[in-house]
Amino acid sequence: MTITQITEDNILQYTEIIPAELVTDLDREYFRALAGAEDKDDPEAVIIWELKDLEDETSPTKAVIHFLDAPDDQIARMMISAFEQKIADDGVGLVTFEIKEMKEDLQSAFEEEGYVLTEENSNNITVTVSELSELRLGDRKIPDYIRSLSDINPRQFKAAVMTSVFHGRYGILDDLPFLPMTRFDQDVSSCVITDDKISGLLLVRKTMDSQYVVELFFAIQPDANKNLLNMMRFSIRSAVKYCYEEDTVILKKHNKESSLLIEKLFPDKEGPMVIKGEKEM
Repeated sequence: MTITQITEDNILQYTEIIPAELVTDLDREYFRALAGAEDKDDPEAVIIWELKDLEDETSPTKAVIHFLDAPDDQIARMMISAFEQKIADDGVGLVTFEIKEMKEDLQSAFEEEGYVLTEENSNNITVTVSELSELRLGDRKIPDYIRSLSDINPRQFKAAVMTSVFHGRYGILDDLPFLPMTRFDQDVSSCVITDDKISGLLLVRKTMDSQYVVELFFAIQPDANKNLLNMMRFSIRSAVKYCYEEDTVILKKHNKESSLLIEKLFPDKEGPMVIKGEKEM
């Protein structure tokens, strides 16, 4: 089997075996992918991952597998082996994944390659716009300095992103500094803007299957907590205005702070059952 790295130059050959959302992600700074094929014109296996914590000197670089597909466990093991050879060049110390549905032969392949697999609730919860609208966040008037992303320009957005990065706040986006403003929903996303400067961002992306994902929630002092609450109010009211009640929003527990906030807002919500895997390299 020939294993090929997927790049911007050859990605069109593999779009039929890669989920559409991940096809667009492969343009991102820290995403990588390999394809396997006996016949170069008929690819049959693919593995896609993202490098995380590259800028964090206190923890090892992590590789998060987002997708693996192969016709059987033997080919899956070949893809995993090739993937591990690739990430060795990046100094990866830990591999993790969280996949909702996985064929038994793929689970076997991971286990045979030394991964510890568990079945448990996802770190991510899904709520509807209707459920968000029922949150008791107060009915006070939202200050005029809380605005939608459509009210700012790319220069202001880039400056705000660099402020967030300077304070070590990337949300779920390790490649935040490289991402364009157009990635995010312009109406539901919100910001804090005073004196032409942005001191807070709530960034929401609309996926190809019309789900909304909260990707960054950040504000700096003074009044950080008040501004975070006001951005929540603004974005929820915008979602009620621009989305359907049954549209879904994904909230990701990516660190201690986000976990505490999500559990406070939705104490009875649990993520769906998923297969989680981990291996130290």
